[in-house]
Amino acid sequence: MKVADIYYQQMEKPDRDFTNAQEAEEQYRKMINMFPDSTLIPRAKQRLRDVQEVLAEREAQIGFYYESRENYNAAIARLDTVADTYPLYSKSDQVLIAIGDAYAGEAHGIQIATGLPSAVRERLRSIYEDKAAEAYDKVITRYPMAPHVEDARDRLVAMNRPVPEPTNAAIAESDAEERSRQPLHFTDITLDIIKRGPTVVEATHVGEPTLTDPDRTTAPEVTRQNVALFKEAEAVGQPVTATAAPTPTGANEPPRSDRPSDAPLQMTAPAGGTGVGVQVVAAPSGTATADPNALVQPVGSATATALPPAVKPAEAPAQINDIKPGEVPTTTPVAANNGKKKKAPKADLSEDSSSRKKKKKGLDKLNPF
Repeated sequence: MKVADIYYQQMEKPDRDFTNAQEAEEQYRKMINMFPDSTLIPRAKQRLRDVQEVLAEREAQIGFYYESRENYNAAIARLDTVADTYPLYSKSDQVLIAIGDAYAGEAHGIQIATGLPSAVRERLRSIYEDKAAEAYDKVITRYPMAPHVEDARDRLVAMNRPVPEPTNAAIAESDAEERSRQPLHFTDITLDIIKRGPTVVEATHVGEPTLTDPDRTTAPEVTRQNVALFKEAEAVGQPVTATAAPTPTGANEPPRSDRPSDAPLQMTAPAGGTGVGVQVVAAPSGTATADPNALVQPVGSATATALPPAVKPAEAPAQINDIKPGEVPTTTPVAANNGKKKKAPKADLSEDSSSRKKKKKGLDKLNPF
């Protein structure tokens, strides 16, 4: 309890550092859970309500700011966290109304959007309006005695939606919470400007504070939900094409990429054959028998007859210029010319145009060219 009080005394305003407020909340929760029979439990619970009032105010201010900037996904994420985690917050009715206004803003944005089919636009607008009406309904059913409950009623009437009636238990619970709050006076506002810590006079003094935080709602999660709503709205009215199971191809049909084949993996051999398209003939021995110990048995009939001998081809006629083996080549006889060879006649070069045979005369002898 002392450790929690130290953090409590060091808390900043909601728009400042909230580290001490978080530490105080954790220590008060730990004290309440560890010592439920302690006489300090009522004081610890009230301090925990004050701390949660500060933390809820911080989250709500951030959500209101996002809504003013028309960043509806971020606004819904922050405000949903406040509504789920801190139900005793003094401005819970305003938080729920802001959530409904954010969904109404989403519906208006869908209505004026261009490029969407009219059927999809109407379905999305109806979905967002249903979410907005749900937030307004919660204000009336959970906080019927809150200051802004009439604003929620007016919004439901403007949307042509039915206005729910709160139960007697909800009216009594909300009335007790509102009566336990202290009004905010002028002195409190002035002291809030001067003093360092936050003003927690509006925190409720009844009800059980939240001892465990639920899962926070984040902006990406809200965005994914919106994408799912878009897909759902587009899928409505679209024909559903059921994909039939692919039938296998027959044995004699060519295979296809979209259908499996039930053709046999191995071709069966026809009856009486070897299955490879040829017949192996046994060796040409008519009386030879197969060896029973051989690994490979001959294929074919055991009583196969020998093949006829090959016919020798006829010999080719002898050529005239060929020299047969054992013959001595004969020399060509030389004509008798007194034992001398006949010389070849000389070529007549008188007709050739050559300067070697012509003799220069007169002054031409001095011309080297």
